[in-house]
Amino acid sequence: MVTNAPGRAPDHVALFFGASQGIGAAAARAFGQRGAQVCVVARDGARLDGLRQKLAAQGQDLWVKPGDVGAADQVAAAVTEVLGRYGRIDTVIDFAAQTGPLDRPIWNLPAEDWRRVMSTNLDGVFHILQAVLPVMTRQGWGTILLASSPFGEMSTPGMGAYATSRAASHALMLQTAAEVQGTNVAAAVVFPGMTETEGLAAFRRARGGSTLPMPPVPVETMANLFVWAALQPPQVINGQLLAWSDTEVRAAVAELPAP
Repeated sequence: MVTNAPGRAPDHVALFFGASQGIGAAAARAFGQRGAQVCVVARDGARLDGLRQKLAAQGQDLWVKPGDVGAADQVAAAVTEVLGRYGRIDTVIDFAAQTGPLDRPIWNLPAEDWRRVMSTNLDGVFHILQAVLPVMTRQGWGTILLASSPFGEMSTPGMGAYATSRAASHALMLQTAAEVQGTNVAAAVVFPGMTETEGLAAFRRARGGSTLPMPPVPVETMANLFVWAALQPPQVINGQLLAWSDTEVRAAVAELPAP
């Protein structure tokens, strides 16, 4: 990704969902520092505007739009606007997530909480894929990344709705990867490591202030994981699970040149 002269179309257009805070917000800054035009869609309009102003003060243009990934029409409208404004979408990353209530058995989970988690973590992925894949297949290139977690690969008491939604979304991404195999479009899942975010702090509070097996990673470091993933050839990462716990992935991210 390189910066173009003023007035020209950007070389790389990145569209993020649910990225108004945490790793997503840090990724917006990291992509922008490398010359990408970054667009962010998230539910909290005030937080979005705060992020836009913060990055503007650092000389970065950020396109923002309030929207909920659980609403197909809002996702489609955002994709249409970005495409109309910038003419292309190179990278899409879904950072949107809902954990729902933690540390309770599945039979004690209110149905409305179950639906809210599924709406964001599963339906949201489906809505993004449906809106973005036609664009990328017409372009002949593109990368779609799902920011997720290993909870979808294991059974953990008290994590029923979240783990189930993640497992289903991983299967959806793998299905998509199989369907775009052989093209220059990729669908991959990314597992960040434990990161110094408010989300991690809230998770720990919900689990009684549980200790961590290792120190959390700075959010800027984890943002670079997504920059690195987006820079990989689509044919290389299609259908892959790119995890921070993988020593080869960490080593590759560490070699990412500074912006």
